[in-house]
Amino acid sequence: MRIRAGDASDYAFLEEMLFEAFFWDITAARPTVASFREQADFVQVFDGWGRAGDRAIVATTHDGARLGAAWFRLWTPEVHSYGFVDAGIPEIGMAVVVSHRSKGVGRTLLQALIERARADGFPALSLSVSPANHARRLYEAEGFRKVGESGTSWTLLLSLNAETARAV
Repeated sequence: MRIRAGDASDYAFLEEMLFEAFFWDITAARPTVASFREQADFVQVFDGWGRAGDRAIVATTHDGARLGAAWFRLWTPEVHSYGFVDAGIPEIGMAVVVSHRSKGVGRTLLQALIERARADGFPALSLSVSPANHARRLYEAEGFRKVGESGTSWTLLLSLNAETARAV
């Protein structure tokens, strides 16, 4: 497996992975990807992608087949997603292609994204996850801690430096 920076050629794949992140429970009813692309929650996540603070990484096989993606983005108090904590803390999203789940792809993506955020100088990362989602255990194993709730999801935060850790 390889991890590389996402680029413009990955945009459609990022959208597919966003769909998988929203509809992580493959046993639950799912809309079509096309109808989901029309929903405001979907449009907002990648609207204007490429602005300062936007980062994406992609996991691939050695021959280039995409296995999963992870990304982060900064939000404002006025415009944000479900895991928003602060305008200076990026919120992450990630998903793995269904056939490659539980094979270490998600952990590798998450660890690489955390390192990218550290290198970029961010104090922390946040995310939103259903407490029933198996990925929650991965996030907690990597140091994310519950700091709030939004609807049926938990907001988790990972401090990337000692100062942020003391403030949480």
